Order: sequence, then C-alpha cells, then structure tokens
Amino acid sequence: MRSAFRAAGLWAPVVAYGAGVYYLSSLSVQPVAGRLPDYIIHPLEYLGLTLLVVRALNGGFLAPISQLTQFTAIALTVIYAISDEVHQLHVPRRTASLKDVLSDTLGAVLAVGVAEAIQRLRGRARGAALTVTLYGSADCHLCHEAREILNRLGREMSLIVTEVDVAADPVLRSRYGDQIPVIMAGESKISKGIPDEAALRRRLLRMSERLP
Repeated sequence: MRSAFRAAGLWAPVVAYGAGVYYLSSLSVQPVAGRLPDYIIHPLEYLGLTLLVVRALNGGFLAPISQLTQFTAIALTVIYAISDEVHQLHVPRRTASLKDVLSDTLGAVLAVGVAEAIQRLRGRARGAALTVTLYGSADCHLCHEAREILNRLGREMSLIVTEVDVAADPVLRSRYGDQIPVIMAGESKISKGIPDEAALRRRLLRMSERLP
C-alpha cells in the first residue's frame, strides 16, 4: 500500500502537468501568445515536464540517475510532444509544427542536465553519509523487506548500507540470530524484527542531522 501511495505521489504531478499542456493546446488562442517566442516557450514547457518524468522514473532526485532513466524520460516526453502536435491539428486556428517538436526535445535534453544539477546540490546539502548495517540472512523474508525500506530511505537521505549474513559467522548468529533483521546505524541498534519504515525514517533523519 505504501508503495502505491509513493508511486501516486511521483506520477500525479506528471499527469497534472501533462493535462495542463493538453489544455493549453486545446485553446485556439494562447494566453501567452506574443509575449514570448515559441522557441523559448516550448523548451521551458517541456523542460518542466521532463523534470517531473525523471523524478517519477528515478523515485526522486537523490538516487543516481541512470542513462536508461535519462533516455526513457526524454523518449516519453518527445512522444508526448509529437502527440500534442497531432492534437493541435484538430484545434481551430492551430497547426502542427516539426520545429516545435525539436524545441520540445531541446527542453527535454536540458532537463536531464538540470535534474543532475539538482541531485548534486541536494547531495551536498545532505552532508556526510550515515553508515547503516543490516544483519540478516538469505532465507529471511523480513530481511528482504528491511533492505527495500533502506533502499527507499536512501533516496531521501545519504546512507551507506552494508549487509551482513549472520549465518556465515557463528558469533553474529549467536548474537543476532533470533532478532533478524537487525539494523545498526553506526554503533546504535535502531531496529530488530519486523521493520517499521516510519520509525526508521525518524531515527535515521535525526542521526543524519547530527552528522558533521
């Protein structure tokens, strides 16, 4: 359920923005016509849309943005730009333009660079990374859940996550075997057994804020 809400939060802005573009394309007379030339309006319009698509595909701007995500975001935006020009063929006093599609594509490409700049700036703002250790085992389904939670939280704050299989070490198996998954942040145990994502977020955020 949480993942569904997260997905909705990521993609709802994309849908809303796309709907706004569709609405403007449905108008015979543009409200900003004559104020700015098309070669400025179109790149800016699709820069904004592509940024939202990158954010949705990447789960935010904190995680590294892969080349596949960049290419997919640009491709989706350009496809929408083409469909928008086709849509304008059916609007009185509007026409389709290849030049506009090229301008939209330029905005999409620029958006990828802007997204990476945002990522770097937010990364600096987060400061040093917090070291987190997940003690578990390969056959522990709660450990897999804990890993997924830490992966999600790693997109919100700077974490260095290390996994340790307690089955490979008799000492660790004796210490943590009946408690796994056990999550340590630095030298502090912050979770054992069923992981609570909200509680982990609060604890890790507090600890991250105290980092130099």
